This record gives sequence, structure tokens and C-alpha cells, in this order.
Amino acid sequence: MSISFLYYLWMLLSLSSGNLAGTDKNPMHNMGSVQIYYFYDSRIPSSIGEKMCGLTKDLLQKNYANQVAKGDIIFYEIDLASPKGEEIARKCNITITGLVLGRHLRVVNLTQNGYAYAKSDPLAFQQNLAYHINKLLPPSKRPN
Repeated sequence: MSISFLYYLWMLLSLSSGNLAGTDKNPMHNMGSVQIYYFYDSRIPSSIGEKMCGLTKDLLQKNYANQVAKGDIIFYEIDLASPKGEEIARKCNITITGLVLGRHLRVVNLTQNGYAYAKSDPLAFQQNLAYHINKLLPPSKRPN
């Protein structure tokens, strides 16, 4: 097992410890769903982070609206400046704006790719995100 796998496993379990940042969604109850976590810090605006969030929402609305409506994909926005966000950040050792996907015990960190593509090549960002969402979704739940 690699260190990064253990780190992301710990992060996923930490996120599963309760409701997230004022939402009534508990990740542990939705382990079969693809969960997308967008971390941001409202105290330090990030134009690239906002672009990542906007591109993610746009992709979900255009390509995955049915899966989102059915709860097969859940999108969380977690403000690291909020009390709950600070608690999550501390547990997961998250300090910057980022994008993480998870389902069951599989975790994919798209933060680095997000920063690389969100501003310079939004289409590549969305294609990469869709690729990883489709890998995490069961074949029967993927869009046609």
C-alpha cells in the first residue's frame, strides 16, 4: 500500500464522520455514490478554484443531471474557513483549494490536474473529470 492511498483512505474516512459544512448529507451513508468534494477557502479567493468549481458544476448539469438527481453523484462544496470546514481540513490535512472524488474506498485527487487545466484548457479539465467520474460510476449508471 502506498502512502498516498493510506492518506486518501484516512481523508475519506474523516469526511465520513458526519454532516459536511452545513449540509444534511453524510458521506458514510452515500458510499455507493460518486462523491465530489470541492474544497475552497472563502477568506482567500482563488480564480482558478472558482473556475474548477464552475466547470465541475457545468459538467454535472450537462452530462450527469440524472445521476445527480438520483443521488448517484453528490457534489459537496466545503469552505475551509467555516467551523465544520476547518474541522474537516484539520482531519484531512487539507490546506488549499482542491477537487477530490471518491466512491467506496477509491479516492482520486484531481487538484493538480484542476490547477493545470481549469484556466488554460477548460475542455481538457472537463474531459479528465468525466473520465474519472465514469471510472467510479458503475457501468449501468453511466450516461449514454
